[in-house]
Amino acid sequence: MGLMARDWPLWFVSSFVWRLPGKPSLKLAGFSHTEQGSGLDMLAATEETDRREMRARYFRHALDELKHAVMFKNRAAALAPKTKNRTTAVLNDAEFIASHGINQAQSLFKQLGELEFLAFVWVAEKRAVEQFDVYTDILKKDTETVDLFNKIFGDEMFHVSYSRAELDRYAEQGQAQEVKQAIFRVKRRRVLEIWLRFSRVLGDFMSTLWLSLIYILILGPSSVMAKLTEKQKVGFIAPEPVHGTVMERAALQG
Repeated sequence: MGLMARDWPLWFVSSFVWRLPGKPSLKLAGFSHTEQGSGLDMLAATEETDRREMRARYFRHALDELKHAVMFKNRAAALAPKTKNRTTAVLNDAEFIASHGINQAQSLFKQLGELEFLAFVWVAEKRAVEQFDVYTDILKKDTETVDLFNKIFGDEMFHVSYSRAELDRYAEQGQAQEVKQAIFRVKRRRVLEIWLRFSRVLGDFMSTLWLSLIYILILGPSSVMAKLTEKQKVGFIAPEPVHGTVMERAALQG
């Protein structure tokens, strides 16, 4: 499997990210949750489709995704660092799927309809195949993780194949334009989601940067100056004079 020209940006970014300490286990933990959420989407599609022949394909797809979730989880746990283990926290986060928009009140199948749902499956699975190709090239030394991606690769190719065949069937029935529009909407939505994720990361970075600068340039020097200019009393401190008789003072204290 050779890398396509369009994959080089992904290869460049991933080659840096996957080499960060502790990052491989976190990435695999995220993949585990994504696959689990995808499995839930496919189970919902199995129940909601009106096409009997598609139920078996959606169900097999669901079983594949849930199997992948376990495989990614086990590998993530094996790679997790023994100290400051954020990977275990991600794996045990029951709210991860909902908070990342994977599992919502209304199923993805109902939100999109069958045609656009198939377009979503095809685009997502095709991208997953491309990513796995890049990851196996980057992680050549980590043979166990490469073997994991290779085992999952065959299932992903099946998902790409059946979803593309169904889109072609729609096109042959006179809905070629609808198929193109559905694929366009899915890709546009993915670009928007990538932009939103980038904006969130950039926002977190900029807020941390500005707060750090404010502390270093304003609050820090102000605190130092306050300590330097503070008048400190030295030597014996004379007590304040006490007024009134003993009885008056006792009455005030009582």
